[in-house]
Amino acid sequence: MFVRAWKRRCVYISMRVKGLRKGRNCVIAALVICLLCLVLRLLDYCCNGLPVGSSDCVVYCWSDSHIDAALTQRDLDYFAKNIQLNFTVLENSFFKKKLFEAEILLTNKGVKPFPPYGWEIIFSQPALVEPNSYPYPGGVEKPNYGVRFHFLMGNVYKMSPLKGFGTIRPGKSKFIRYINEHSNVAVTDVHPNWYFVSPDLEPRIIENTRGDSLDFVTPYKTPAMWKRNTNTEDPDFDIMNPFSAAKRYRVHKVEDLGAAQHLVIPTPLSIQTYNKQSAVNVLTNSWVIFAAPRLANEGKFLSDIWGMTMVLKAQDSHYIQFLEEKVELSLAGRALPIEENYELRVTPTNNIITIKASHPAGAFYAIQTLLSLIDKDGSIPETVISDGPRYKYRGVLIDVARNFHSKEKIFRYLDVMAMYKLNKLHFHLTDDEGWRLAIPGLEELTEIGASRCHDPTETKCLLPFLGSGPFSGPPGTGFYTVEDYRDILRYAAARHIEVIPEIDLPGHSHAAIKSMLARFKKMEMLNVTEATRYLLNDLQDQSDYLSVQSFADDAMNPCLRSTYTFISRVINALYAMHRDISPLRMFHFGGDEVPAGTWQKSPVCERLKLSGVTTDLKTYMVTQIANMTSLYNLDLAAWEDGITFEGKPMKRDNFPNKNIYVYAWNNVWEWGTHKHAYEFANSGYKVILTPATNLYFDHPYEPDPMESGLYWATRYSDTKKVFVTLPENLYMNADTYRSGREINICEGGNTEEDCPRLEKPDNIEGIQGSLFGELLRSQAITDYMLLPKMLALAERAWHEAYWEKETDKVKLQEGMNEDWTKFANTLGHKELARLDRLGYKYRIPPPGAIVDGKVLKTTVEFPGLGVEFSDNGGETWRWVISGETEVENGKNLILRTRSPFGTRYSRQITLFEDYNQASPSSLASLMYVAMGVNFTLLANFLNGVY
Repeated sequence: MFVRAWKRRCVYISMRVKGLRKGRNCVIAALVICLLCLVLRLLDYCCNGLPVGSSDCVVYCWSDSHIDAALTQRDLDYFAKNIQLNFTVLENSFFKKKLFEAEILLTNKGVKPFPPYGWEIIFSQPALVEPNSYPYPGGVEKPNYGVRFHFLMGNVYKMSPLKGFGTIRPGKSKFIRYINEHSNVAVTDVHPNWYFVSPDLEPRIIENTRGDSLDFVTPYKTPAMWKRNTNTEDPDFDIMNPFSAAKRYRVHKVEDLGAAQHLVIPTPLSIQTYNKQSAVNVLTNSWVIFAAPRLANEGKFLSDIWGMTMVLKAQDSHYIQFLEEKVELSLAGRALPIEENYELRVTPTNNIITIKASHPAGAFYAIQTLLSLIDKDGSIPETVISDGPRYKYRGVLIDVARNFHSKEKIFRYLDVMAMYKLNKLHFHLTDDEGWRLAIPGLEELTEIGASRCHDPTETKCLLPFLGSGPFSGPPGTGFYTVEDYRDILRYAAARHIEVIPEIDLPGHSHAAIKSMLARFKKMEMLNVTEATRYLLNDLQDQSDYLSVQSFADDAMNPCLRSTYTFISRVINALYAMHRDISPLRMFHFGGDEVPAGTWQKSPVCERLKLSGVTTDLKTYMVTQIANMTSLYNLDLAAWEDGITFEGKPMKRDNFPNKNIYVYAWNNVWEWGTHKHAYEFANSGYKVILTPATNLYFDHPYEPDPMESGLYWATRYSDTKKVFVTLPENLYMNADTYRSGREINICEGGNTEEDCPRLEKPDNIEGIQGSLFGELLRSQAITDYMLLPKMLALAERAWHEAYWEKETDKVKLQEGMNEDWTKFANTLGHKELARLDRLGYKYRIPPPGAIVDGKVLKTTVEFPGLGVEFSDNGGETWRWVISGETEVENGKNLILRTRSPFGTRYSRQITLFEDYNQASPSSLASLMYVAMGVNFTLLANFLNGVY
């Protein structure tokens, strides 16, 4: 056939070219023509649609042939817009280990070939890349895919092409597969803002990875993707799946009682009178406010809200009076501290509202109760309430170190804390990823430590941790000036909220260490003594360690005198900032997660030990800080592991401070650390309970890949789990392991050793919800994670429920469920509308649903919220009347929950999606297809090109 074809071609040519009559000449002519055709085909392939003779075609073909040519800024800009990057989790429990395999897919959506040279991709993720090869100072190569991965610091990585990477032509793709530590089961396990860098060029964010949408992440559609542990032979096998509509219908089936069941959240201690048939209206008849001098600020606070006039003398009626009187209350035979107690009387017979309190804080909480009682028309029913909190400490931690929040955003959270009578803002100001407070005289802390950008040397800014991208700007960059911070103190003090600044050390100090190292390098040639004055690391230290967040340089050295000079400078600055607004009462030094191996090869520490210091270095450092803070008459505070030595509390007598506050967080049931909180309380420490399984607000509301959150302590933690927290019966909080398996602890065996009793309950100072900020890149995400969990926290912190001390598990569960039903109805029928009115973007829970016959039945976590459905792919929506709405049998519906104001919706769910069915992984499917079709496809697949 081939010969016949060329004979025909020869005849055709011979007819048109003079002198070509013989076969030999015909063959030569044919070869010339063939060569010309081949050249044209190559040019056409190279130019891919560009005019073959154009200058653009020549440039791109030529650059594709000369791989040493540098990229221009125009090239990098072009590729950032036209190279699409997709991230896919292929398999958790890779090779039955605590690893997962991921794929990066690069697709050329442009018309220019993407070269195999001149670029690198910088990205961050919360898991160590290629952990089996770590440490890899020269990078770890993936020759099958033509790339090398480099570890920079703190889970920031660089991916560089190798010689065999190959050109990605227009319309073509290349994938890279690599192994990572732990698991990846949620979209938010992937960070945004991956970017290109090239020598001497400005970096450029790969456009489809920009921002918080994370739509470059492949949906998690198989159990291999959404399960932490897929190894069925492992006791830690993850039995959890994303909730289907039917599962959610069962889990969140809460009876709709038709109205809010609580007048106020948190529930008051005593409601003696509440009569809706008799009421006052404060928006009519020119009401005024009269306040005792000590309570004048609280009177002014209310007058600003309701637009009332402050007067020096009460009139005959239509007034609100603030009386300075002692209100004594008790709870379970224990007298409550009077500072926050109040009595509220609303008397319609003479149109007088009376607030009694001995301290301004009590009067302020009475105002919050009053604001909760008023309806939209200004009516307040006849009421008599006597109230006070169970705990002195009712706190929220907000982490601004990982991602910065402006002071105006902090004001918003102080407002909502005040609404629900929370009184402590634990302000996490510093961490590895950022230092957020200006310290006069140490400007490098904010010049460098408060800024993140593309600077591998970290001499101008920190690395772009947590997906903050290559350019300085929020949320990765930002800090509070001294006046900003004092504004926050003023705003908090007006709402009776104490700000507790945390300066996290000696671990979690990468930002501080790098800042002071930059200061040293800037000054060392001018004045060595001054340059080393605040140095935080031993420059000769060769210790090898890696923190939980993959930092190899984040532990302040406790053996340097300059470390304590630095700490003293910071304490003094904080003391001065607080002095005339809200005096600093305690210094929180963090103390948590100091990596094993720190300081072991520090020459300075060796010399300290030779000088006669015999205690371990962490205890030595804590003792030094305790002595320093005692000179300011400050209490000391730390996370539990900061005051722990060899698994036990350090001796309380070692520290001169009047009070040491221990923040007990580590109750992960698998780790056997649940007893620490009570051990500290029994040892004489004041304990703030913030158990990670129940009160870490950075964990997701559901075990769903689309829910934002971490899951190292528990697979999920919803609002109910916060509500049913038992602060003084901690072991009864144990419900499931992270795998979802039920758990029973403190039964049989050595229960006194494993589960010591709480012998000194007075040392439980209070509870705290902790919202760490790795994922809080926007106000909307922060609102979502904080609310409505924070309302359940406020309820437990202020009000002791009747069921909390129940020891019979059946009766305990019955009491919890009954109380939860009332609380959930109060949120759905009242409180969420209040949050809507104030602009908070709380999480709206998706509905549960089943079809019974032809009738659609729905439920929602907070009864009172409406449910809508669509049977045409979301083009139109209709209300669901549960138990009455009929639908077509077998038709898959989309459902969503609507907010009270009808302006926001939950994420959409599909009625019949069954998450319990496994499906083959894309890898296995593609390999079977490849092997069954041809080996060329298989070869391309294995080389990462298709």
